[in-house]
Amino acid sequence: MTKVALILKHNRTKIYYLVVTILLLLLFSWTIMTGFDALSHRFSFISFNIWNVLEFVTFVSGNIGIVFWQYLKWRRDESLYRLIREMRQVARENSDMTISWRAPYAPTTQALIDVSNTIAENTRRIREEERQSERSKDEMITNISHDLRTPLTAIIGYLGLVEMGQALSEKDRKKYIHTAYSKSNQMKVLVEDLFEYSQTQAQDAALNITSLSLNDLFGQLLAGYELEAQEKNIALNQLTNPEMIVIEADSDKLARVLMNLVSNAFKYGDGATFIKLTAQIDDKNVVIRVTNDGVKIPDEAIGDIFDRFYRVESSRNSKTGGTGLGLAIVKGIVVQHHGSVAVESDDDMTSFIITLPLKQT
Repeated sequence: MTKVALILKHNRTKIYYLVVTILLLLLFSWTIMTGFDALSHRFSFISFNIWNVLEFVTFVSGNIGIVFWQYLKWRRDESLYRLIREMRQVARENSDMTISWRAPYAPTTQALIDVSNTIAENTRRIREEERQSERSKDEMITNISHDLRTPLTAIIGYLGLVEMGQALSEKDRKKYIHTAYSKSNQMKVLVEDLFEYSQTQAQDAALNITSLSLNDLFGQLLAGYELEAQEKNIALNQLTNPEMIVIEADSDKLARVLMNLVSNAFKYGDGATFIKLTAQIDDKNVVIRVTNDGVKIPDEAIGDIFDRFYRVESSRNSKTGGTGLGLAIVKGIVVQHHGSVAVESDDDMTSFIITLPLKQT
């Protein structure tokens, strides 16, 4: 009895359609026989052989149609029940598992399979992004811990020597205090970068949108780098086409974007002879380029250069060091302005290309 119950349970759909099909065939056969018998008496002028042929054709085609129709219904129901079973398994075990089989006889079921697979793929992508985010956070904690601990250790060490009141020459005392002050400034820059980056990631971060002239902004920005440019024999240039380009943006944040890019050009553009800021109108957008002719950015770094905490130069020394937040801040601010940023680099020039809407909506 137990085996019979299991067979009935696992094959109930087949049994149901088999019974229904047999009943439909019997009902159809009885209808054909009685119907044609009545018609042959009513239309007696038609020969008996013709009635037999018509009855046979109708009987065969009708039975085939019933069997085929029931077969399609059974296949559709079986595929739907199978999908339900697998969806339950997915819900219990692995929410990003895809369903590999297809249901050609059941377009509705196939549509559900496609939707389920799309959800699974999106879930897999989201999980991978979360894992990547966790890895980035772990790397951030490691990097920030290193960047904070190193100057903090130096500050405590040098100030400790001064605090202990040991016999120090005035020269050594000034040297230690200057070193502690310099390391404190490094920590200040790091904390400011972290704060600025967190602001670019905040969903509700507000922009102070005003109208500003790019020509004036370029001029003010480059003026702050004149001394450094003279020391490194680098020419600073700017060009806007047309000369007066007015856009709607947060002037402080846009200035931060350009400062980060120009600072990067000074810091990493070894051998550069010029740094140039250009802007031109393209339909309803403005395209800003920060270009230098320094060393090429490695091809393998192009795809990751705007990622948070990514650094092309990985030694993390004090001259080229940092947390790799500079370009992540650039990207975050540009995205806040509904724009995009990209980089092109070859043996001749490196250009960071920012595309921003002229008006913020």
